[in-house]
Amino acid sequence: MFARKTLDQLNAEMPLADVFFDYDMSTVRDDARPILQRNADYLRRWPSTRITVEGHADARGTNEYNLSLGERRANSVKEYLVSLGIGGDRILAVSKGEESPVCTEETDACYARNRRGHPVFTAK
Repeated sequence: MFARKTLDQLNAEMPLADVFFDYDMSTVRDDARPILQRNADYLRRWPSTRITVEGHADARGTNEYNLSLGERRANSVKEYLVSLGIGGDRILAVSKGEESPVCTEETDACYARNRRGHPVFTAK
């Protein structure tokens, strides 16, 4: 079944979950650790897969700051997955800053949804 799926199908199904960050922080939160453990378990099951971890920020702050924060967030997720035994050569960390929000309302709840590390399959 997995072999027949395209990358688009796999990404649409989202078997790897996003993790969220506190405001102005790039440290992996305690509630993200089990999520990243499940992501690592999935990646171990399919060792040929490669992912890009996109680091995202909310709309507050300058573009430059948010790109830097997104990069730190993406790298935090990558480093955590590597600490769980996933090869660093399978993970690319990139920043999206505030450019790809999942929510555009100017509320705290919306901002919280945008502060994330988002895994995207790039090879299977």
